[in-house]
Amino acid sequence: MKNNLLSLLMLLLGSTLTFTACQREDESQAAIEAESAEDNALTEGEFTSVDAYVEDASAAEPLLAGNMALAESLPACATSSYNRDTRTLTIDFGTTNCTCRDGLNRRGKIIAVFDGKYGEVGSSVTITPQNYFVNDNQLTGTKVKTYLGNRKISVVVTGASLTTPRGTATWQANRIIEKIAGYDTPRISDDVWLITGEASGVNRRGVAYTAVIEQPLKKVLAPGCARNFVAGVLTITNERGGILSLNYDPVGGEPCDKIAEVTVNGRKKIIQLR
Repeated sequence: MKNNLLSLLMLLLGSTLTFTACQREDESQAAIEAESAEDNALTEGEFTSVDAYVEDASAAEPLLAGNMALAESLPACATSSYNRDTRTLTIDFGTTNCTCRDGLNRRGKIIAVFDGKYGEVGSSVTITPQNYFVNDNQLTGTKVKTYLGNRKISVVVTGASLTTPRGTATWQANRIIEKIAGYDTPRISDDVWLITGEASGVNRRGVAYTAVIEQPLKKVLAPGCARNFVAGVLTITNERGGILSLNYDPVGGEPCDKIAEVTVNGRKKIIQLR
């Protein structure tokens, strides 16, 4: 996603044969916006995946949800176990890269500790990655989910970081997610979620930014859809004043594709997500 965003931002800002100081400043700003957009997307996307793994494994755990379903999202190289005494669910991808169904390589563990009866109003689960890597990028942080009723869940992420060869980004978020489909089955492949709220962070260049969901982000967990949102609009604003808007459904119809639209300085461009 990084290269696509950075390239299109350069095009949107325009190019000439003579490079002025003003243009160099615009290009630098474009790179910062692209970095913020990528860092937010990568961290948000992986914490969403972590959550989906926990939901799937929890629904399949008889001591938690009382179901005997399979955790269909977990690859064969990952295991799930539950400690009844400590009410702790552990999803273990192993110490070497494990290729998952979304094509990404993961290793390490996801630890989920439950408080209250699973899924009941007022109950919560605290999710923490442990020595957890995605495509060799380390993810840290804590995600607390609290069940609000009416199929809505409060999600608070604190202390999150994504460490890559190009540096470390930090992130935090406050979200409300609502399940609008798939709530009558133990499978996650028929789940559909709407996500609202905001986030903030510091990108790998050390520039702070905020990310506000202008229109609810829609996540469809059917095969072929789960990697990207199928709808929604996200606006990212850097502390230096740069603004980037990302529309996940620019053509309408909410297709399961990689097409999105970026708007910078009022100029729009269709891009293809990772």
